[in-house]
Amino acid sequence: MENITNYQIVSVLLSGPYNKTFDYLVEKTKQAKVGQIVIVPFGKQELLGLIFERSKNKIKKEKLKKIKSIVNLPLISKPFLDFTEFFASWNCAYKGNVLKLMVSPFDKKSIQNLDYKNYKPIDEEKTNVKGNFKKLNFYQKNASKEILNGFNKNSNCFLLDGVAGSGKTETYFEGVNHCLKNNKQVLILLPEIGLTSDWEERFKKTFGFKPLVWHSGITKSKKKKIWLSSLYNKKLVLVGARSALFLPFNNLGLIVVDEEHDLSFKQEEGIRYHARDMAIYLASKINIPIILSSATPSVETIFNVKLKKFSSLYLPSRATGSDLPEIQIIDMKENPTSSGNWLSDVMLKELLTRYKNNEQSLIFLNRRGYSPLTLCKNCGHRVQCNNCNSWLVEHKKEKIYLCHYCGYKKNVTGDCEGCNEAQLVSCGPGVEKIIEELSNCFPNAVIENFSSDTINKLDHFTESLKKIKSGKVDFIVGTQIIAKGYDIPNLNFVGIVDGDIGTYGGDLRSSEKCFQLLTQVSGRAGRHLKKKRGLVYLQTYNPESLVLKTIKEMNKDKFYEEELNFRKQASMPPFSRLISLIISSKYEKTLNEFSYNLFECAPKYKDVDILGPAPAPLNFVRGRYRNRFLVRSNKKIYLQNIVRDWISSIKIPRSIRLSIDVDPYNFM
Repeated sequence: MENITNYQIVSVLLSGPYNKTFDYLVEKTKQAKVGQIVIVPFGKQELLGLIFERSKNKIKKEKLKKIKSIVNLPLISKPFLDFTEFFASWNCAYKGNVLKLMVSPFDKKSIQNLDYKNYKPIDEEKTNVKGNFKKLNFYQKNASKEILNGFNKNSNCFLLDGVAGSGKTETYFEGVNHCLKNNKQVLILLPEIGLTSDWEERFKKTFGFKPLVWHSGITKSKKKKIWLSSLYNKKLVLVGARSALFLPFNNLGLIVVDEEHDLSFKQEEGIRYHARDMAIYLASKINIPIILSSATPSVETIFNVKLKKFSSLYLPSRATGSDLPEIQIIDMKENPTSSGNWLSDVMLKELLTRYKNNEQSLIFLNRRGYSPLTLCKNCGHRVQCNNCNSWLVEHKKEKIYLCHYCGYKKNVTGDCEGCNEAQLVSCGPGVEKIIEELSNCFPNAVIENFSSDTINKLDHFTESLKKIKSGKVDFIVGTQIIAKGYDIPNLNFVGIVDGDIGTYGGDLRSSEKCFQLLTQVSGRAGRHLKKKRGLVYLQTYNPESLVLKTIKEMNKDKFYEEELNFRKQASMPPFSRLISLIISSKYEKTLNEFSYNLFECAPKYKDVDILGPAPAPLNFVRGRYRNRFLVRSNKKIYLQNIVRDWISSIKIPRSIRLSIDVDPYNFM
């Protein structure tokens, strides 16, 4: 009979929807340690797990199962165990699901059968710097000096705030170089997959080697190699999307969040979280500097600078020496377009001038497709999605109507489904309609559609960007994807078709989003001009808008001051905490009954407001009806505990999905 005293008890966190740890036996001779990945029996199956702590429970050893195997890998470090715990607590997620994100390239079978020869970590010799660093200007030197000083302090968070084209990337490259010289790892988070190829080229020109790249588009095999490299290699540079935050780095020296304001850092499906905020916590646990880089920082980041939680480093001028563009507001009430067109005469005149001078122009409209709405002149029928209460967007080139929420599509026909008359008309413009208008005015021009519809694959994206940068394109017509920090040498004029988009509506952050997007787009103009300024035309029906005025005046301090005053008066973040509950079901009656029952058992606390339930603005998506609650409290209250206890007090039917969104950015 086996001697039970030869075993010790460890607590294991299992990969999956588990919040507590489970106790298991492991032989003392195996010297099991906290942070080891293990395979354990659980019911009738075996699961991947992580030794999370020494067991504090007083359970008889005879009642416990034994760990099946310990995976032969280095330990997951203590800061990442703390990060797992904090991430789950802050975002109201299961700790086991956070572990699942951390080991995502592997399952229990592949990690047990890990063949080190097939998935050898990437060679550290490839990270030897042999590059060509750009000469920094006065402001860049001062900022990089502060960053380098930050390595001698504990947990310094920097806002690298600079105008578009100020050389923020080259400035934080000094911090990257410092880490490589000291054999440290660097994590750089970018908001979009498409940004990585352009950024990668800039990095290679500077350092002489390519960084590791992590995003959803790379193969599982490559992900396994990169995952192992983060665990084994002492020195590396990794650039990636938000999920790169979960790689098990063992020697991290610096985190950079580039375009920190970008909404793409907010995960809106599955476990909802903000990668920027989680990166700040991770850096604080490891006691390393973190750099938040942006030309239009988030309101929360500006607020933290005012509270002196973050250090601000400002780059007020462009690195090329060129001046910032002139921004002119075009009042569309005084400059109406001709019937069926969307570009004013003054805009078209400027486009013609640029075309004759062989200069590139960008026409910006943040709407994909040809037209956002198609309706019948005879009966008023609107072409709608079968799965959502949203209009279908016409994509004329592909001859389809497409739902941008669920992907439902159907062929374009000339007849109305309501009255069978051929009276369908397109209402409002998308980028395809602007391209059609430009083609009519400039029949020989080369026009590039720079939106996710045409460059949805990384290869297409890279090729399109290369074509634009080489000067082979006359007019670039793009959505928000073009505002992501690209440097286009011959682009001197930007025309914004609809400056009012986003300046209205019930979204708490609509003004902030609009300010950031239009400022970033404007910053593409004239980056390499020496003797004159770039030019931006901004079409609007609301020229008195405070947001548009601050963009024209390039007075972002005024914008942030006004926005913070508004948020304070409304008791909204960053002066309060918000948590959104999104509840959905295929059955509207079931949804409303559950929502009412949840409201009935809502907790009552001082300084905690529970708003709702109410139908979501988009209350039918992907075949499911949706209601929302909004929970608000002051900053001193840890609202997550209240929400977690509230949800656990009621049984959730299988037909109901309930999602918790801490610090919501999307209110649809």
